[in-house]
Amino acid sequence: MLESFFNPKSIAVIGASNKPGKVGNDVMINLVKSYKGKIYPINTNNEVIEGLKTLPTIADLPEVPELAIIVIPAKFVPEVLEECGKVGCPNVIIITAGFKEAPGKSGAELEKKLAEIKKKYGMRILGPNCLGYINTSVPINASFARSFSKRGSLAFISQSGALGTAVLDMAAAQQIGLSYFVSIGNKVDINEIDMFEYLAGHKKTKAIMAYLENIVDGEKFINVSRRITKKKPIILLKSGRTEKGSAAVSSHTGSLAGSEQAYSAAFRQAGIIEVDDVEDFFDFAKAFSLQQLPEGNRVAIVTNAGGPGILVTDLLPRYGLELAGLSDITVKELADNCPSCANIHNPIDILGDAEADRYKIGLNTAIIDPNVDCVIVVLTPQKMTQIKETAELVGQLNKKTKKTIIACFMGEKEIAKNFSIFKKYSLPCYNYPLQAVKVLGKMLEYKKWKDEKLVEPEKNKLIGEAGAISSAKKILSGSAMTESEAREILSGFDFPLHKAKTVKNKAEAIEFAESSKCYPVALKVVSAQIVHKSDVGGVKLNIKNSEELGQAIDEMIKAISVNQSEAVIEGFLVGEMISGKEIILGMKRDPQFGTVIMCGMGGIYTEAFKDLAFGIASLTRSDARKMVESLKVYTLLKGVRGEPACDIEALINLIMKFADFSLLFPQIKEIDFNPVMVLEQGKGCRIVDTRFLL
Repeated sequence: MLESFFNPKSIAVIGASNKPGKVGNDVMINLVKSYKGKIYPINTNNEVIEGLKTLPTIADLPEVPELAIIVIPAKFVPEVLEECGKVGCPNVIIITAGFKEAPGKSGAELEKKLAEIKKKYGMRILGPNCLGYINTSVPINASFARSFSKRGSLAFISQSGALGTAVLDMAAAQQIGLSYFVSIGNKVDINEIDMFEYLAGHKKTKAIMAYLENIVDGEKFINVSRRITKKKPIILLKSGRTEKGSAAVSSHTGSLAGSEQAYSAAFRQAGIIEVDDVEDFFDFAKAFSLQQLPEGNRVAIVTNAGGPGILVTDLLPRYGLELAGLSDITVKELADNCPSCANIHNPIDILGDAEADRYKIGLNTAIIDPNVDCVIVVLTPQKMTQIKETAELVGQLNKKTKKTIIACFMGEKEIAKNFSIFKKYSLPCYNYPLQAVKVLGKMLEYKKWKDEKLVEPEKNKLIGEAGAISSAKKILSGSAMTESEAREILSGFDFPLHKAKTVKNKAEAIEFAESSKCYPVALKVVSAQIVHKSDVGGVKLNIKNSEELGQAIDEMIKAISVNQSEAVIEGFLVGEMISGKEIILGMKRDPQFGTVIMCGMGGIYTEAFKDLAFGIASLTRSDARKMVESLKVYTLLKGVRGEPACDIEALINLIMKFADFSLLFPQIKEIDFNPVMVLEQGKGCRIVDTRFLL
């Protein structure tokens, strides 16, 4: 573990300096101000730095330090790290930059040497190219950050040192305390997963914040985070999510499942609270570290201004919240104790001249109402408004109740004077309605996740299909695949394919359609070069007889010769027409997280509407269900306007089987099932069209 790393008995600073503005000087100043243990400055100039005499090398120290901080030029770092390993120093921070983040190959080669030395001696390394760390519990400031943080219950991990210093400054301005600040830099050793695991066991840390630019091990990241977020929240800001200049794509999934979707799917399956910017970072962090989670989504609003109350009301549904219906007792209590002009229904408007005593009436009444799960209290600073007294009142009530209270005190100058009151009562307060509602919605979302039983992804159930696997591998050994070959593989695993046959010509098509008695039929071209068949005239539907079928084939050949003349027509797929709701299932390999599964509205409108959900295999059944339920088309699957409900459970089963199949054959790059027809409840699904890319 990392206990001695973050609570060392002694520290050596290699590259300590007396010169103001030098990193070696800033690190020494911060250590001397914060740390009570032994500090050994190392400098070949034999100076006295911050009252401490220097020694030339780590080997000259009277003891082996538990932590060494290296702040020397990059080219000398491997040699010095080797010296640390030889004397038995177990922990090292490499603040120095100029490694793999630098242009050219030399920096990357230097960093590779660091990894080799780390492995050789079994030491733990933070960095290189990092700011260091702050542990407010010891306390210790082993960084060159400008300021030391107040003690608190939030831990912050940052891959960017510059962003880290900005966050430290913002935290200080907002009077937010931290338990840890850790700059992980290039992650030659200690990474975000190590830090999550360490902080999960730190009792004083109630929430973990992280800014990441990349993730080391996608699968392990999900598995570790999934366990940790059942105990405490991880709030994450991820940059570098989009794929620039994507090349021409060859499937629906390839065009729609980018790295951004993979990250969001991974975070959702891991229970991570994802934020879009630094402002959200702090808004969420305050609430999760200070306030209890809501038991439900029914919100009472108490406000001294009608407009802001309506704004909050309008925002609630967007974040999964609803306006609570107040009980008759609550309405009567408000009517008896508020001015006649007050709105005694939710939102409770106690009017602009409300002082603290009227807020007390409104809040007390709302809190005890059994129909209310949480309260947003809104205040705008009128001349008669008692801001301080009302803040004290809300803080006191927050301490007494188990219901979640979020304060929205709108304004800047006058409101800022009372930040210390909110801090005293562990009460999150926001300046704007959107902040308050968004935070409460995220808290509810996390509460639902936390209450769900932790379920590990199911093991691959297809592994026993030895014959089918062997047959599939023979087909997959080629460089390209037709739909007929894809169907052959899928049938070996009992995938629910619709009744169809690949034929070479018009005569075979007519013979199959008549012998199988499956008119009306659908006709599709079979060609390795054609991706979107309907775009080039490669699909014909509702063909009622042999004459129409022959004519359809002639028209198809002609259309393709015009629209995609280079395509080689290998045959035609003739199949039964099926009625149902069209869904697409897709798979793509992501370099970070592996196999990404896509589900959404299928058919020819997939890319137009982009009603899609993504997941990372392996999936739990809950993951698959959430994917389906998040879709707009889910409303249609449940049945609307007298239509029967579709077989949603069969679709979920198919998603799980599809994910297992995708994991079984890494030689498949992408898969599209489009459309999958979801039939009436109890009648299953049928895969109508499929495409494999190797």
